[in-house]
Amino acid sequence: MIKKHIFIFSIFFCAFSLFSQSLFNDNLTVEERQKLADGQIVIRNIGKAKNISLNPVTPQAGRLIESVKKLKPAYLAEVIQIRPASGNEDLIERIKPLLLDIEAYAGIPYWSERNQQFYDLYSSASIVKSDIKENGALLNADLYMLPFGDLNVDIKLSDIDGEVLYSMINTGNVKYDNITVVRPEKMQSFVYAFKYNDFIVLYGIGGVNAPSIFFLRDRIELSFINRIKTFCKYIFEKLE
Repeated sequence: MIKKHIFIFSIFFCAFSLFSQSLFNDNLTVEERQKLADGQIVIRNIGKAKNISLNPVTPQAGRLIESVKKLKPAYLAEVIQIRPASGNEDLIERIKPLLLDIEAYAGIPYWSERNQQFYDLYSSASIVKSDIKENGALLNADLYMLPFGDLNVDIKLSDIDGEVLYSMINTGNVKYDNITVVRPEKMQSFVYAFKYNDFIVLYGIGGVNAPSIFFLRDRIELSFINRIKTFCKYIFEKLE
């Protein structure tokens, strides 16, 4: 029985190794690939678009990568998890209501490294406009994000050919103490769920095109990028 389990695992690992070589580029380390093979969530603070690990293996992946490159982020993070397609046939369908439950964003626990305590990811979250259809959704929402205050965002979700692509983009200036730190459409995050070979890929990426002001850099990176990491990790874990 033990030998049988080892044999099955060996086949799985070999299949995953070949699969990951086509799905990801050399920016993903051997250690990170092993974590993905073990079913873990991999979080990468990558800084620049040139460090993206995902290959343009689908048309949607290609467009997503180009969107991030066009953003020219100064701060950027990836969150990735891989699951076997067998036994997870409804996973892509289940991610949609999680992403569209805007009011629930306010209840997501967010760890503040600066203050060493938990806060809500957003202090409040409410839908301003909503147009939800069978194959997608367009929403506008008001969020309150400490320490930056009010944040209005456009949210788009598409559900085409069994793939779900979600995006959130700020519509107005984001300020800190009356200093504009992010211009409209310069803070963007994406979640992409798709089947690739015998696996389901959960891929999150988010970045901010913001000036590297020395006295604000740490605060911007911790507040924005950690929120992107927290959101994606929360969504992925809710699917378990």
